[in-house]
Amino acid sequence: MNAQYEFLQFSKLENRFSVSLLMSKSLGLFILLISLSGSLKAQVPTYNSFFFNEEAVESKVYVINLTSIGRYHFDDTWNAGNIFLKNGDSLIAYYMRYDLVRNQLEVIIGNDIKALNGGFIDWFEWFSVERLRPEKFVSAQLFQFDEQSEIRGFIQLLEDGDAKLLKCKRMYAPREATSPTIINDTDEDIQALEEYYLVVNNVAVEVTRGKRKNLDVFKSRELNRYVNQSNLKFNNERDLKEIVEYYNSLE
Repeated sequence: MNAQYEFLQFSKLENRFSVSLLMSKSLGLFILLISLSGSLKAQVPTYNSFFFNEEAVESKVYVINLTSIGRYHFDDTWNAGNIFLKNGDSLIAYYMRYDLVRNQLEVIIGNDIKALNGGFIDWFEWFSVERLRPEKFVSAQLFQFDEQSEIRGFIQLLEDGDAKLLKCKRMYAPREATSPTIINDTDEDIQALEEYYLVVNNVAVEVTRGKRKNLDVFKSRELNRYVNQSNLKFNNERDLKEIVEYYNSLE
């Protein structure tokens, strides 16, 4: 069975099954196996020749020849950024998009759109043209989530330090998107659900509506006073970043 046929089969599965099934662990393994079977080892210029004249420097990369572009991305915009591979190599200043369902980066290499399976990537970053800021993404495997959690692939690292703030974007069928966090419409069948997680001692706890429960993650009286005096909210991303940033500033 050749790689092109396998990806065509995958596209049929993608339309046939619900997104909740696509995000399950069993199908996640299935997607990984298909991606790996379609991967080709290649020498890719480390620095994007569109920005740099460093053609002599190359990185060893397993690329996937796409037969179809993904439908659901963390950001639909092609953002330029850097990719750091698990083998120690990197790709600098390449345009990319992160496919949430297939857990792979779509990358413009030369005149083609290729894909890199998330299993070969350590972390990546890009500069968001829409939001005018750098954004970093790390593997969910670095953190300990609740056993019932279906978090997989890469998640955005909003704040780093002794405490971390993570932002996870997942695709759901509307009837299953029952979380109290922000929901953004994508089309009539699928919705994007954004969830936030607080990480202390490497344990990731989902941000909830309960202010007391969220504060208990930090176990800091000084932070409690700061949040109450400043009237900060846990359902606001800007406030969440300020809360974690303040906690990390405490000695």
